[in-house]
Amino acid sequence: MARKLKVLMSAYACEPGKGSEPEVGWQWALQMARFHDVTVLTRANNRPAIEAGLAELVGRQPVPRFVYLDLSAAAQRWKKRLGATQLYYWFWQRAARQRLAALATGARFDLLHHTTFAGYRYPVAVAGHGRPSLWGPIGGVECVPWGLLPWRHLPSLGRETLRNLINGAQTAPGSALGRRAARVTRVLASTREMQQALNALGHPAELMPTVGLDLTRFVPKPSAPSSGPLRFLFVGNLVALKGIDLALAALHTSKSDGRFTIVGDGPFRATCQRLASRLGLAGRVQFTGRKPRSEVLRMYRDYDVVLFPSLHDTGGYAVLEGMASGLPVICLDCGGPALAVQEGCGFKVPLGSRRAVIAGLAAAIRCYDQDRALVAAHGQAARQVLEQEYDWAVKARRMNEVYLDTVDRFAAAHPGAERV
Repeated sequence: MARKLKVLMSAYACEPGKGSEPEVGWQWALQMARFHDVTVLTRANNRPAIEAGLAELVGRQPVPRFVYLDLSAAAQRWKKRLGATQLYYWFWQRAARQRLAALATGARFDLLHHTTFAGYRYPVAVAGHGRPSLWGPIGGVECVPWGLLPWRHLPSLGRETLRNLINGAQTAPGSALGRRAARVTRVLASTREMQQALNALGHPAELMPTVGLDLTRFVPKPSAPSSGPLRFLFVGNLVALKGIDLALAALHTSKSDGRFTIVGDGPFRATCQRLASRLGLAGRVQFTGRKPRSEVLRMYRDYDVVLFPSLHDTGGYAVLEGMASGLPVICLDCGGPALAVQEGCGFKVPLGSRRAVIAGLAAAIRCYDQDRALVAAHGQAARQVLEQEYDWAVKARRMNEVYLDTVDRFAAAHPGAERV
């Protein structure tokens, strides 16, 4: 008979139907409740969406229990007015530690698991309670190479440069990352870069992508090769780290007649629109602005290739959604997309100089433009990778193995502790 654990999960972001981090928190909670007795600590702000989501699942599967926590009304106001999400989250983690301690005192939990936020930079509330603890999958250590920094967009240059410096400081020997990793039983890394940083500090970590999909919601497009101009799609926030300027320059360099649709909005949009006009691409590049997620999910089937040259995406939901819809991907060989885009389901361009990256992206565009059968074949392979490794049901089975092994590791390291 399979062991059933009593699990206490910390998921600051946890809401159904929103995508990104809220979807990650929601899915880990639901999926692990299929195997174990799960209690989730999350924000009170998430409660209406969570309770509506749970109501739809009654009688269909085991569901977790939720405990809600938020800081004072005043703190929530300044978070919203100042856009101080990261600062609010830091204080929320401190409050969460106290709540988790109280919950763990009142009920015997076999495992504590931190899921969201999936970044490494903040305190880990599940650590230090005398029980097995799991941190992750986490990421966020990925940096923009100096040669690819947005030198002509000063606000973005300042943010990315500061981020690079903070990453360097927080991953150095004796830094916060090492101290936090030492306080938990086990760490999961969502990217190669995160795994390498943890390994370098003497805390071996296993790779497990942060993100996943419910593949029943995606019907792949027909695999027949398309004709006419190749249709490329980008979905995401229009910020410098997404590399949209690199994509535009590559489309121009490729000399293909491909069309590029950019779904999303943000502070880098005007810069990209000016670049498209300057490169003579205005007639072939469409900026749609933001669209409802339901509409975006339907759009993938109308395109041929996902073009997503992000410089440090830990997850990359747009990449997975495109692959689930039967589209190959052109991306950079970094972050979460580099794990998802495996051999035969897209092109990964190595990081290097700006000129080399643009040339690599352009070569991938030309390759697909000249070989439509390859587009179809890579799209089919992309869907297969998602089915084998990124479907939430598959990820949950692997996480269940991690849960049981983490409890065993803790018991082996603490012989006096009660074993499940």
